[in-house]
Amino acid sequence: MKIFSVIFFVLLIGVLFYCCVETTKPEEVSPKTYVGSAKCQSCHAKEFTNYTGSDHFHAMDSALPRSVKGNFNNSYFIYFGDTSFFYQKEGGYFVRTKDSLGHKREFKVDFTFGWKPLQQYLVKFDDGRIQTLPFCWDTRPKEKGGQRWFHIYGKDKILPGDELFWMDINQNWNNMCADCHTTNYVKKYEIGNHSFKSTWGESDVSCESCHGPASGHLGWAEQKTGKDSLKGFSVSLRSSNVQWKFNPGKGIAYPDKIVSNNTQIETCARCHARASRLSDDYYHGQSFLQTHIPSTINATNYYIDGQIKEEDYEYGSFLQSKMYAQGVTCVNCHDAHSMQLKAPGNATCFSCHAPEKFNVEGHTHHAENSVGASCANCHMPVSTYMGVDDRRDHSIRIPRPDLSEQTGTPNACNKCHTNEPVSWTKKYFLQWYGDKLPKNQTYGELMYLMSKNAEGGEKAWHELISSETYPAIIKATVLDQYRQYLSPRNIDEVKNKLQSDNPDLRLNAIHAISGLPPEEVMPLLLPMLNDKVLSVRTEAMNAMSSFYNLVDQNSRTRFNQVLEEYLTIQRKMGDRPEGYLNQGIVLAATGRMVESEQIYLLGIQRFPKFTALYANLADLYREMGNDAKSKEYLDSGLSVDPRNGTLYYSLGLWYFRNHDEKNGFTALQKSLKLNPADPSFTYTYAIAQHSKGESGQAVKTLETYLEKNGNDPQILNALISLYQDLNQREKVNYYLQKRKSIFGY
Repeated sequence: MKIFSVIFFVLLIGVLFYCCVETTKPEEVSPKTYVGSAKCQSCHAKEFTNYTGSDHFHAMDSALPRSVKGNFNNSYFIYFGDTSFFYQKEGGYFVRTKDSLGHKREFKVDFTFGWKPLQQYLVKFDDGRIQTLPFCWDTRPKEKGGQRWFHIYGKDKILPGDELFWMDINQNWNNMCADCHTTNYVKKYEIGNHSFKSTWGESDVSCESCHGPASGHLGWAEQKTGKDSLKGFSVSLRSSNVQWKFNPGKGIAYPDKIVSNNTQIETCARCHARASRLSDDYYHGQSFLQTHIPSTINATNYYIDGQIKEEDYEYGSFLQSKMYAQGVTCVNCHDAHSMQLKAPGNATCFSCHAPEKFNVEGHTHHAENSVGASCANCHMPVSTYMGVDDRRDHSIRIPRPDLSEQTGTPNACNKCHTNEPVSWTKKYFLQWYGDKLPKNQTYGELMYLMSKNAEGGEKAWHELISSETYPAIIKATVLDQYRQYLSPRNIDEVKNKLQSDNPDLRLNAIHAISGLPPEEVMPLLLPMLNDKVLSVRTEAMNAMSSFYNLVDQNSRTRFNQVLEEYLTIQRKMGDRPEGYLNQGIVLAATGRMVESEQIYLLGIQRFPKFTALYANLADLYREMGNDAKSKEYLDSGLSVDPRNGTLYYSLGLWYFRNHDEKNGFTALQKSLKLNPADPSFTYTYAIAQHSKGESGQAVKTLETYLEKNGNDPQILNALISLYQDLNQREKVNYYLQKRKSIFGY
């Protein structure tokens, strides 16, 4: 058995690590065209056969007997007392359910969407919109709970008028889904008549989705010259051999050199990353950030230590992993065409990790072949999304129940041992592995410290940014999420990241310094207008837009070119309210007030429930000296959303500007009641109290905030200022010292 394990290990080293590093760089953009995956199968029969059994092949299809898995044989589903019906007629598939007005209507299903472990269904409308029905078919076997209809939002009651209702914007396929379920997709939103003329080549993730348009490859195949290293494609996803040396002591294989194949990983990232999409103009092999802005490891989608919370689509997790740091790519573990693991169960892991060291009870402390002896169950725990879809965390980390008590994060051990407290799993974990744990603090511990604005936060920030130990995606997160720690030495670190080869670090370094004074920011950001990556240069322009009048004439031409790039992107987002909001902000910042007004008004006309447009338009009218209009749109916004704290905050400031302190205080109180954790609302209300002569109440407001929400630099600064006014030196020194111990200044 041991001989088999060693032979199996050596074979897998050869098989899995052949494609580990890239040898080619993306070439210049060429006029290659898409030819369709059917042209591939004659020469690539094995790969094509594997592909036709993959999730990629079944990403989307026309609603036909071959593709529909759901029960449309006069079945029904009851959702919060409302019954929807599923049936067939005239060779088509139909659903009778509520429309956006709450009326029951018949809708024809045009496309299937996915195929396992659930299948969704799409309805096309006359204006080109394609919407995702909320009813999914659970394709799992009946004995596993499948073969049933369920609602995508489960126990949440989503009614007509909600943006998550199936006919509303957040269920719109054209914007939300299409790019990752078709090939050669172009959204083609027409702002004039608020419609779509979307086009795509194939209703699946085809060969050309990953390899790029293949017309050049067909030409190369006909000539058989062999002179083109890319074989007619614009980019190669293949990689050269790397010598992986097995370390007998550690039982792990390491490469003789680390060369990351980011071209391959970023090809997958187009659909396997949580990201916002900038442009349809994608060229294979270019930087991912040329067309997308990837999410950082934020508190909405991830736990503070980087474990997945919401769907993250693998990319953000994998970039945290030691595997990625060693040059491992997606296809080292997954077959690129079938998408299945290259070897069953633990065998995939044994390509790098010797089974005689890691597949033994002395390492797992669980019986061989048990659930607890699965490498993935411990190092890639499952979270379930969309009701039934199990996804593994690709950060491939050591489970740390010993840190769960400290940081409030989950751990793989308690995902299995659900009946035991964390203290129980922590006890055995430390008993078994305590002497093997890394001596340095994990980035999760340091991120937790920063998130709490606790003593030592600035030191943790500096450690994460300056040390080579931590992943670049974590550094990008620190730059993006924790700008309050910009002490003098940390500003120097940010300046260094502006010169990084990694565009994600450059992008988030811009975020980090965007709030600094113009005289400090301008010299740093002007060169960034020439960055080769679209998302980076447009972010630099955005960060400079509020002091556009300070941009010298020599630089203004380039600034305006990048501004127009950005506006073009936002105009193409006219199917989303954010497109109007973003245009309005940058137009106002650069002095184009009338254009900004027009864009905001059009946005409100198209999306009357999007209250950020009302708040920004009201602020624009304030800048234009039209306080009556400002008040009108604040009131209009509150009629749409009476519980919007931001609008009440702006309304409070409006009353104070117009010398109505009584209503001003009332509005600020409402904003604070609705958003008690917002430091800006608390700060403004306390300053208003102080200006009214209620300094003691102002101090109480600020200190209550610290008690409930933790330290915040804005609140600490306010307390320092107030106590200085009150001539209470001891309190001033106390808060000065607290601020320095946390934020470093």
